Amino acid sequence: MCDDALVRSAHEQAAGLSRRDALRLAAGVATGVSAAMVAGTATVSAANAAPSSRVVDLTHVLSPSFPVWPGNAPFVSLPTSRVGPGNSGFATNWVSFAEHSGTHVDAPAHKIGSGITVDRIAASDLVAPLAVISIDGRGPRSTLGVADVVAFEKRHGRIPRGALVALHTGWQPRTGGPDAAGFSAAAVRMLVGDRAVVAIGTDTLSIDVRGASAAHTAILGSGRYAVEALANLTSVPPLGATVMVGAPRFAGGTGGPARVLALL
Repeated sequence: MCDDALVRSAHEQAAGLSRRDALRLAAGVATGVSAAMVAGTATVSAANAAPSSRVVDLTHVLSPSFPVWPGNAPFVSLPTSRVGPGNSGFATNWVSFAEHSGTHVDAPAHKIGSGITVDRIAASDLVAPLAVISIDGRGPRSTLGVADVVAFEKRHGRIPRGALVALHTGWQPRTGGPDAAGFSAAAVRMLVGDRAVVAIGTDTLSIDVRGASAAHTAILGSGRYAVEALANLTSVPPLGATVMVGAPRFAGGTGGPARVLALL
């Protein structure tokens, strides 16, 4: 429970804040953070970031039926306890999954022997401007090329430095399979070298088409990361959103399932 004096102080300071900052202030009080500290943080945030009016979840629900890369074990969830009569006890599950299951992050260590593991990806690189390039309608095994990036920028504007570039192929994991479209190595090298992206992503099971690994080598070899099996890319604009990637912090992990959110 919160101390009464702390709660009163929070309400007094919240009176002079916007509804958005007041909610942040309340969250700080609920977690025991000083009201002054939270209020200051809210002021800085409001000054340096455009307010978000909508959040789009770019994450698929991970379940036993979700497609996995051929050879990977499926997601498993087994109940280990359940809430009893009168809400007694707690519900828990035991879960098992391959690192690269569902909507997930590929850390450099996934492909590069000297690459950093997922727990070492800088937090600042997990919040980035989002660019969504569509090649929807192309056949299987199509790749995004440099010309596609140039055409995208002519229509929508230059991709910001430090962005996450997501590829909308239209080949969702449930229908596209591992032979769906991906990135060309040349396009990835351009995005890394000329646009200084922090990551690339795709709505398929892999940033490469099956049998290829050049896109993985290009992005992970540069020290950046990738996000695969993204959802709802048609619900965000080509440019203008901010993406937040909830990468796991598995010690020594090569990747792992992530909650990915777009803020509009």
